[in-house]
Amino acid sequence: MLCFINPGHDRQLDSGAVNPVTGVRECDEAFVLGEMVQECLEQTGVAVRLRQDDDLAAVCDEANDRKADLFVSIHFNAFNGKASGTETLVNTTPASLVLGHCIQQQIQAVLGLPNRGLKERPKLWVLRGTIMPAALVEVCFIDHMADMVRYNAKKRETAAAIARGIKQYMEQQAAVAV
Repeated sequence: MLCFINPGHDRQLDSGAVNPVTGVRECDEAFVLGEMVQECLEQTGVAVRLRQDDDLAAVCDEANDRKADLFVSIHFNAFNGKASGTETLVNTTPASLVLGHCIQQQIQAVLGLPNRGLKERPKLWVLRGTIMPAALVEVCFIDHMADMVRYNAKKRETAAAIARGIKQYMEQQAAVAV
């Protein structure tokens, strides 16, 4: 089974959201967390391809060409410095809903931030451009200081939670296939 991990944005071309106080960039946080998720999954025998790239068409094409079994894009939300919480965006396929639920539940258990839930967003590029179950995780709000303090204190646990959510999804799919 191949899991395609896409840390959001691009460290050279598109920083994504930036914390106005600390200067922390979404692209950097997403990349570090993506590498940690990759490490957690590979330790359990899951094959992982990690790619951060501003060219979302190329990212989706690679995931599709490699026949990845699932796709997870990692992001950090931003709004007004007051919004807080974790949410997971999915397309409308049943498998993507299950994947998103597994990941959201695991992150929620670790961070304990407000649960903004699953949201169907089938028009998002990476959710419509991939042919496998796909989810886009908004771990927390990068512009909310308390969210980031909690996330930074539990960064490794958050990576393990995302990996557990992915593994939980894989195990459910394997049970259905039997």
